[in-house]
Amino acid sequence: MKVTRIESGQVTVVVTWHVRQGHEQEFDAWFRDVSAAALKFPGHLGLNVVHHDARESEYVIVFRFDTDEHLKAWMNSDVRRDFLKKAEQFREEMPSYHVERGLEYWFETDDTKAPARWKMAIITVLGVWPVSILVSKSLAPLIGSLPPILQALVVSVGIVCLLTWVVMPLLVKLFRPLLKHTPLGGNSDENS
Repeated sequence: MKVTRIESGQVTVVVTWHVRQGHEQEFDAWFRDVSAAALKFPGHLGLNVVHHDARESEYVIVFRFDTDEHLKAWMNSDVRRDFLKKAEQFREEMPSYHVERGLEYWFETDDTKAPARWKMAIITVLGVWPVSILVSKSLAPLIGSLPPILQALVVSVGIVCLLTWVVMPLLVKLFRPLLKHTPLGGNSDENS
């Protein structure tokens, strides 16, 4: 994947890998090494890997950079290219990449263009506010004995999970007419 467009703001990349059966341990070792190398690049904000079932070959890796420029530096680096070359022996197919900027990943619509940012902000607040109250109050009795930093982590994970898989999909369906790109007062919809 070659990154050429430069924009400001955080960038999230979702990569889906399919690993050949019997090569999972090689992939795990490779992933540890490539992760350590990527984290040394300027602007890297962290990464996660999701592997739901040991019987499945699919691994989903999510990583973030603070700017497109820093993402481009990593994506076009010789370091990354060398790691991808090493991965050829245990991947079933070329990995797929999906790049997201900001909140757009919650707002996929039939339109090719993301909704205006002010619309995304309003709908996100409508989701985050009640969910943050609900999750923190619901989990308080269960996590009250944990150190505050771990309490914050558990609450954050709960909020993000509920928003990503339950609340935001419902809000996007509910507010689909608002999210459509329609002129307001004869002007085209701005994304700023």
